[in-house]
Amino acid sequence: MSILYIILAILGIGFLIFVHELGHYFMAKRVGIRVEVFSIGFGKPFYSWTRNGVKWQLCFILLGGFVKMAGMEKKGSVEPSEIKDGYFGSKPFDRIKVAAAGPIVNLAFALIFFTIIFASGGRLKPFAEFTKFIGWVDPKSEIADKGISPGDEIIKYNGEKYSGYKDLIYGAISNGKDVNIQGFDINYYASTKKEFDYTITPYKDARFGDKNITTSGILLPANYLLYKPFSPSQENPIPEGSPMEGSGIEYGDRIVWADGELIFSTYQLGTLINQSKSLLTIERSGKQHLIRVPRVPISALQINRSMKGDLSDWQHDVGLKGSLEDLWFIPYEVSEKLVVEDSLTYLNKTSLEKKIDQSLDSSKSTKHLAKGDKILAIDGKRITSNSVFLEYLQEKHVPIIVQKAEDRKSNGLWSKEDAVFEKSVDWPQVEKIAQTVGTPKTITSTGKLQLLKLIKPIKVKDYPLAKEKKKRLLDNWAEQEKAAKEISDPVKREEALQMLNQYQNRLILGIALQDQTVRYNPNPFALFGDVFKEIYKTLIALVTGYVSPKHLAGPVGMLDMMQKSWSVGLNEALFWLGAVSLNLGILNLLPIPVLDGGHICLAIVEKIRGKAIKIKTMERLIIPFVILFIIFFIYLTYNDIARIFFRFFK
Repeated sequence: MSILYIILAILGIGFLIFVHELGHYFMAKRVGIRVEVFSIGFGKPFYSWTRNGVKWQLCFILLGGFVKMAGMEKKGSVEPSEIKDGYFGSKPFDRIKVAAAGPIVNLAFALIFFTIIFASGGRLKPFAEFTKFIGWVDPKSEIADKGISPGDEIIKYNGEKYSGYKDLIYGAISNGKDVNIQGFDINYYASTKKEFDYTITPYKDARFGDKNITTSGILLPANYLLYKPFSPSQENPIPEGSPMEGSGIEYGDRIVWADGELIFSTYQLGTLINQSKSLLTIERSGKQHLIRVPRVPISALQINRSMKGDLSDWQHDVGLKGSLEDLWFIPYEVSEKLVVEDSLTYLNKTSLEKKIDQSLDSSKSTKHLAKGDKILAIDGKRITSNSVFLEYLQEKHVPIIVQKAEDRKSNGLWSKEDAVFEKSVDWPQVEKIAQTVGTPKTITSTGKLQLLKLIKPIKVKDYPLAKEKKKRLLDNWAEQEKAAKEISDPVKREEALQMLNQYQNRLILGIALQDQTVRYNPNPFALFGDVFKEIYKTLIALVTGYVSPKHLAGPVGMLDMMQKSWSVGLNEALFWLGAVSLNLGILNLLPIPVLDGGHICLAIVEKIRGKAIKIKTMERLIIPFVILFIIFFIYLTYNDIARIFFRFFK
């Protein structure tokens, strides 16, 4: 099927170039310019015929074509402008019509493709592409300091209506100035919204891998976390030994709460699971609260001799092996009755021996414990003694609340799905269940909501796999480790080894979660306008230097994109055909001598001057751009191949 999709991609792009040249051909014939050759494809022709004085030919490289008109080059001492039925011998306005016909045909076909998509019901796309809700915020960003977190909503970006995460992407690559973000800080439990309006200074983030890309701190859009099969016939894929085995999760369930937080993205869930924090159920002034607190090695805390003795006794009571210094604890002094007496100081000099830093994540549940708080449970498990508290701190467990499967007959329209996302969950009832986690009166279900059995995440390296898959994984890691050790720069070598170690020890739940698909179907003119706007923004960013040319797709990149779109479905392929056609139309109209827009400019100059431009002058204008165009073509092709190669071997 991949080979078939590649063939379809080649034919699709070839068709777009072919109709472009066909536009030139028909307009040339209409204004009386003699056409000598019409080639379908490039390279050596394998079949040709002559009709009405035009040589038609089929070439081996069926990727487009070209039209050769009379009078395009000098013949002996005769200037092209002196050939009456030739291109340069025709009137300037006729040449403008011929040059513009190709791009106009591409623009027309883009609209035709978009119309077909609209008439057939649109495309199925992930909810995350169009939602206004935030999925993840950089915890160290300015916008996180202002209190914006996952689940909040963006309404306007730089004064314009916010249409989805792509607005942030274009803002990141094309705007080095301060950005204005307006929206709502949402309290889901209280069903209230507080309007915000912040001007943020973008900053460069190493995670993007490009010094020209900045971010406002909003890193990801929200998405559904649905546990469902990838195909209708797929059986429950949870293998024996997976953390989710026996948890009670079923196909169609949506994760809405985990580890003390409402969940709005897969990345948020993964981050919560891997943060060195524990979820404590505490009693304060007669009321119960859930609070996430840091979980650190005892060796990192300044502990007096008396408390260290108590901890040693607790370790002995439950038979915890190893050194006391290597065990996990919280940065608080806790009494025999598990009542918080004071906070502890970090010994780590990099922390400047400060008390707990509560700005470690973008969650709203990370708060200080207060003197007098009584600890009742940890990670949803009831504590019966102080020694059991120490024991439970050594392993991470995650309480999760899911919304049971809903019977949705079809994918909703993208423009209405934000309302569904926000209102389809009974958020106050989620809070009602969450507040009982770890208490004797734990609520396990209410309405469509269910608290799963407590889950113990597993490290990536310990995940159960078939023998053959496990061997391939271990071999791959061994190769990565070997490659990392061969890095000459000691700093980069250590970073590579550390990243590999972090990945191998990353905690996972052991199931694949999918986003909800929505039906994206704006009218064809709106879709045309959206793609046009994206092309315009990219060109501006390219000219101003905010985007590197290496991020652009060349011929190989377009083929790769097209073959992937065919694998998704016909409408997706039609969209990319339309988008590429629109790109061809707009780019060819740019006033660059080697392009159609350049020919239009030359014709306008000739009309203003009142006399033809000599071929030598045109060559001096066009040839340098031809050379630059070839170099640029090779550069883009190299980057396309490099990206595909990196993706294949990643």
